[in-house]
Amino acid sequence: MLCLGAMHRGLMMAEPRDFYENFAALLRGADRDAMAGHLENQNHMPRFAIHQSNFRVTVTKAMQGIYKAVMRLVGEEYFTGLMAEFLKETPPVSSSLTHYGAAFPGFLKTFAPVQKDLPWLSPVARLDWAWFCAYGAANTVALGASDLQGVAPELLPARAPGLHGSCTLLRFSVPAYSIWRTNIEDDDVQQIALEKGREWALVWRQDMQIRHTALNRAQYVFLDAIGGGRSLAQSWTDARINDPQFDLSKEFAHWLNAGVFQGEQHD
Repeated sequence: MLCLGAMHRGLMMAEPRDFYENFAALLRGADRDAMAGHLENQNHMPRFAIHQSNFRVTVTKAMQGIYKAVMRLVGEEYFTGLMAEFLKETPPVSSSLTHYGAAFPGFLKTFAPVQKDLPWLSPVARLDWAWFCAYGAANTVALGASDLQGVAPELLPARAPGLHGSCTLLRFSVPAYSIWRTNIEDDDVQQIALEKGREWALVWRQDMQIRHTALNRAQYVFLDAIGGGRSLAQSWTDARINDPQFDLSKEFAHWLNAGVFQGEQHD
């Protein structure tokens, strides 16, 4: 592969900013003709295609590793086409691709061909990104039962534990969680009827394993309130609007055991 330094020796003298802006545009998919003015020898023009191709392949492979359900749903060719359009709109801003791709679900939500034919794809992408965020979240301690020893039962409802940093709560107007789950877990993908309607979900990490689960609306409201800094009692009150039979003791014990509450942080 021709390194950029070697190519630069064949360039005409020009403002560095102008060259690098045009080169960045080239990598995102702009026509190579924009670089012609930077070359003394026009025979070097085809070499830009090497950089353009390598850049696209590298970024696309990285995104395929993050958006696994999306990739399985649309196939490699369609995914590569989506990435070509996404790169034009949202190029990487760092030399590391570790956190690149956060804007991809939003791009899918506004990209006309996807919205016309695959309106559920953006919500599925949000779940892929939530999985990736849970994987990369800081390794902080979750609240455990031992942390509550000595706390008087009557004082517990006033506590506001917050959610563990790996948690992402999601709500959808389509059965995105069901579509996502079968595409990441099942060898034979199930057909999910869009008429199934709304869904709620939680993705988090527990004991170095990524967990995910469907929620009912009351559970979503409860955990969302906890994540917003409300106390257990206040969150329970919010949840009961959707389910008058919502059992605080049962739900708290369940989610405590699942490791979704934030533990005490010590310096």
